[in-house]
Amino acid sequence: MPMPGAVHPGEPAPPAAGGENAPEETVVVDEATRMRINGESKGMMNHGKAIKADRTDTTVDDVWEPDPKLSFTDAYVKYTTYGYLLPKVVLLGPFLYLLCAPIAFLGKRFAMRLPRKTDAVDRRTWAFFFYRLFAMIHAVPLAPLVLLSYALDMIMYYALSVPYCLLGCHAGRYAESLKAMAPYKGGPRIRFDDVLVCVAGQARRNGACEVGFSLGNMFVAVPWLKYYVNANPWLYPLKERFIQQISTSWQDMDVDRIMEEGRAIISRTAQTSDVTERLDLWEFLPHYPYPPPGRRWAIGLQHVNQACMLVHTTHAVASAEGSQEQYILSNSVHRPVWRVMLWYNNPYHFLTGWVEASITNGQPSQLDKKHGGEHPMWLVTSNSPALLDRNHWGGGPGTIDKFFDRWLPVLTDEVRARIRGPDVARQMHQEVISKDGISRPAAKVGVGVDEEVPEWNPAIQGKPEA
Repeated sequence: MPMPGAVHPGEPAPPAAGGENAPEETVVVDEATRMRINGESKGMMNHGKAIKADRTDTTVDDVWEPDPKLSFTDAYVKYTTYGYLLPKVVLLGPFLYLLCAPIAFLGKRFAMRLPRKTDAVDRRTWAFFFYRLFAMIHAVPLAPLVLLSYALDMIMYYALSVPYCLLGCHAGRYAESLKAMAPYKGGPRIRFDDVLVCVAGQARRNGACEVGFSLGNMFVAVPWLKYYVNANPWLYPLKERFIQQISTSWQDMDVDRIMEEGRAIISRTAQTSDVTERLDLWEFLPHYPYPPPGRRWAIGLQHVNQACMLVHTTHAVASAEGSQEQYILSNSVHRPVWRVMLWYNNPYHFLTGWVEASITNGQPSQLDKKHGGEHPMWLVTSNSPALLDRNHWGGGPGTIDKFFDRWLPVLTDEVRARIRGPDVARQMHQEVISKDGISRPAAKVGVGVDEEVPEWNPAIQGKPEA
């Protein structure tokens, strides 16, 4: 087998420029093959094409008005969640933390053996073979507890949801809600090897203790937040809501370089020590490792608020069977980077929907943000007052919209500091005024010499190492 740290030759390949012959638009393989290597389903693709046919402006959020009739349901969900989830976390959480920790330490040990700036993990090495072997051994006592936690969630989910629906005579509403969820069922399974690659890269960024603790929180709490709180067809009338977050303009930087640095931050497995120290301070740190040969998608991991979440990520730069074809749902994309699917059958992300991360053209309503980073999200949710609230305790779409408006300036500063230097990043630092509809750039530009910079935005505090 190859030596540890070897990278698959030719994968990932550098991206080609967009246009008529853009790789994401070039058909090379048949539909069934494309869906397999991209991690797609027929229902998802048909739904995406229907959305794209109807929508013309993806630079503006959907307008959603709260339904006050759902306020009682919001209160019911909140207090039943407190009554069930808090005792469960106290009783089951410590065991999950202890059993997740060894796997995180194995991942950290594996990642620390990789050469600095290793982009992709070669899964054919002896090092990865033994990492997988020992992780599987440690997963033996963990698996029953994970299954127990999930089973408890499902028992309580039905016990608290079905009677509420029947007593409220909401059977018709339930049927309509199932239609909103249908495109996001039947996604690819979660692959153990993919998760191990994620854990290795994330443990090198955040440390083994923090990642082990966050994995435990994922198992104990995230399925409940997903199925009971955020996408519950028994309790809420579910529909699909579109929200968009776009950073301030990146026109002062070359687009190819932006994409290269973005992938180096988020997809690279083994960062340099300086980069690792900075990323560890971020409030939100996604890690989307490159897929292995034969696939354009892989499991990715998001780390936020002491919890991990799993996603299915398709990489625009990746090639499999000669194909880079990828359907782009947003109408305002200049160059695609990642598609992040939040499948309903993935219990370890609290949202359900279709998400993209791309370089935007800003057309038609945010032209001043041209070549910034865009993050459109089509999420299955309800127009309840709580889920629309931008400070919702359960992390609804409103909260997520606000959160990314806060985080994108941090990413912007990191990318700009890597390309143009921290002094320029500091001079051009700009927040956005977060709100529904369009979040406009704040009037203030730049950070003063004596002005304190938040700890979670370290790129403009020193000189980044690439």
